[in-house]
Amino acid sequence: MKSSKLFFLFLFLASATFLSAQQKVVLQSNGTTTVFGGAQPFTDAYNASATGDTIYLPGGSLVYPTNITKGLVIYGAGHYPDSTLATGKTVLSGNLTINVGADNLHLEGVELTGGLFFSSNVKIDNVVLRRCRFGNINYVGNASPCENSQIIQCVINEGITLSNAKSSTISNCFIGGQIGNGSEIAILNNVFFYNTTVAYHIFNGLKNSSVSNNIFLRRDRADCIQTGCNGVAFSNNIFKHSTTNIDANNSDINNYKGIDIDNLFVNQSGQVFDYSHDYHLLSPTIYTGTDGTQVGVYGGLFPYKASAVPSNPHISTKLIAPQTNNNGELQIQINVSAQDE
Repeated sequence: MKSSKLFFLFLFLASATFLSAQQKVVLQSNGTTTVFGGAQPFTDAYNASATGDTIYLPGGSLVYPTNITKGLVIYGAGHYPDSTLATGKTVLSGNLTINVGADNLHLEGVELTGGLFFSSNVKIDNVVLRRCRFGNINYVGNASPCENSQIIQCVINEGITLSNAKSSTISNCFIGGQIGNGSEIAILNNVFFYNTTVAYHIFNGLKNSSVSNNIFLRRDRADCIQTGCNGVAFSNNIFKHSTTNIDANNSDINNYKGIDIDNLFVNQSGQVFDYSHDYHLLSPTIYTGTDGTQVGVYGGLFPYKASAVPSNPHISTKLIAPQTNNNGELQIQINVSAQDE
């Protein structure tokens, strides 16, 4: 019953948005649904919300609360061009800060053009960032570390700073830059492009962590995998070079070295993420990870969802007649697909 109500709510939201010039944001709170319009519907919905509530965002660029202090569930329409043709992608332009009170925040299906910042030395636990795109992610400070963060199936243009994070997971993501600091971090099944204008070493200061089943597309140097790391297990990763600088302070286990990364994927080139590329492995059964599934984003516990479609009902197509017919009726066709993952 709950899924049926959500499905029809989505149909209503889609119709309301497409038939007006205003963006609509839906807030679900304690069994009550409220639709916000106006100039800043996301901000208004946020101000009316309480921890535990769910907010549904439309496509388009939104005015948004830049300081999140509530443990909300927030769904956008997604960020891939091919899956947001009907809605437009949900875009937040600028930076976003996660602050005290935002434990258990779930953010999914949005593109943040700037940086995501966990407020300095504030302990914010159990945050889930899923199927989003970020400029960069920063856990600021070095005290009261944030725990049990999950960064899953995201695109991070630059890097991730984990100075105030521990016991967390970064899995099945596309990452453009360096991962700095952090302890007890599971870094699994990612693709690292490593744009050398962002940082020097791929890992800097990481402690007591697992780096497994990843693909590293660094082409220029073999000696810049890690620096200042200690107790890190590097296992079942793909490297271009036959040698790496994984030293005695860390473990080098069953890694694939000297791999022709230019012929690794169905379609990939360059050092930055590209929506038009196909990151499936040409030979997925050859390169297996620690769990027996393929390395890279399509293996592991969280295989990459096609086009990173959010897990809430998804508007795939829309067709709205430009005018009413002879009976005064406006023909509307909206296809909404329920998601099961």
